[in-house]
Amino acid sequence: MNKKIKVLCFTDDTVGRDVEMMLPIRYFAERFLNCEFYHALNIDIHEIYRQRPDVILQANTIGSNLYFQISKIAHEQNIPLFALISEGNFRTDGSFDYWGFNRDKKFYQEYICCWSDRTAEFLRKEVPEVKDKIVVTGGVGFDRYIIYKYLSKENFLRKYSHTQFSKIIGYAGWAFGKLDHKRGRNELLVWAKGDENKLIWIEEQRKKVRDILKQTIENNPSTLFILKQHPQENSPERTEAVKNEMSELAHYENVLYLCGEEAIHDLISVSDLWTCFESTSALESWLMGKQTIFINPEKDFNRDPLYKGSALIQSYDEFQKLIDEFYSSGRIEQFFEDEKAARRNELIKNIIGFGDGLNHIRAGYYLQKTINNYFRADNRQQATDNQPLITNHQSRYNFHFWHWLVYSLIRIAGPFYNRAVYSRLYKFKKHLWVFENYKMYKLHELYKRYVPFFDKFYSSNNIEASFKNNSLFKNLL
Repeated sequence: MNKKIKVLCFTDDTVGRDVEMMLPIRYFAERFLNCEFYHALNIDIHEIYRQRPDVILQANTIGSNLYFQISKIAHEQNIPLFALISEGNFRTDGSFDYWGFNRDKKFYQEYICCWSDRTAEFLRKEVPEVKDKIVVTGGVGFDRYIIYKYLSKENFLRKYSHTQFSKIIGYAGWAFGKLDHKRGRNELLVWAKGDENKLIWIEEQRKKVRDILKQTIENNPSTLFILKQHPQENSPERTEAVKNEMSELAHYENVLYLCGEEAIHDLISVSDLWTCFESTSALESWLMGKQTIFINPEKDFNRDPLYKGSALIQSYDEFQKLIDEFYSSGRIEQFFEDEKAARRNELIKNIIGFGDGLNHIRAGYYLQKTINNYFRADNRQQATDNQPLITNHQSRYNFHFWHWLVYSLIRIAGPFYNRAVYSRLYKFKKHLWVFENYKMYKLHELYKRYVPFFDKFYSSNNIEASFKNNSLFKNLL
């Protein structure tokens, strides 16, 4: 009997960035690496004891204290850990804290999977003692922009009863809404390196961007504007509405102000143009063939270089000119300038490594190596349900009272969950997301929807044949 490798996959939510990184790897691992997957929120650490996985998989080990705890437990209990990097487009000028919540300043995962050669070389110099563990997989979460089929404009307009519109412009929000709550201000201060004056500057920019959007919305009544709130703009315990550059414009008839109702890739798909103040969604738009505009009232400030591959405006007049140009000719000449086109190619390489939809397979190669390092193929063939997959190591699954208590409280309180009530209860109000998602229904439904896209992509790219004849990884790595 060929016993499957049990993979316990932790994510911080049932939808969103980390989930989108894990599901492509799940598809590849289930199809080619003889794996079976179990999913849990990262607060459900007791699942390690309950599930007794052969391998733990997670999107990162430094993005939250929970992710770090899991990585340390995996190390202490000798459970193989395979992890990616969620924020792989980090600066290499020394300003990026690559340890994050990792208090031990040790990498416990089997491989440190970087998005690009740029970041990999930086980490090899910064942490030379683990240079042999540092590999380049590309940005796995970006594969979806090549593989999936997204919501159509027609279906989107019908869904929101806005079929009177034929033009759609999307805008990705920045984190301006963090200004008016304590946790958010502290996070912005970190971004501003402790400079309080930067908070004044942020508020000024918020108003200027709001005014540009407002005038554009008012003067283009036949165009629908999708205004997408930044997903990490609000803190979980805060239930009141966020005040950002878009919230005061939600009342216009040609505006859809959305928070978490739709995935960002679907909104990019239905939009004719994609705009922002600053957002990595610009790169995602390029992968989907969309033209992008950065609304920057002040051109020169410290930010990621994505703006260099986009059209750039500082005022309503400039914005309107580009909108008119696009709808009259189908293209914005500034966006297609040779220098900007070259910048986009360079940025894609430097940020996500590869834009071919195959980054999850590159990561899959190192997941396969992780499995093979611990579980020999002959051992897996002989194993049964009563015989564990053990070769040269022995995992331990230790009981932790606190993790069990958290698990139990979620299951006891979960069936009685009412958002209006729980949002008023101390402690509970900070964990509404847990009660809404601990059963992982949304993730499972998402994966079912994605499988046909993977099937088609693998078929059109002859992935199975390449894997069987051992040429797949040779061509990618």
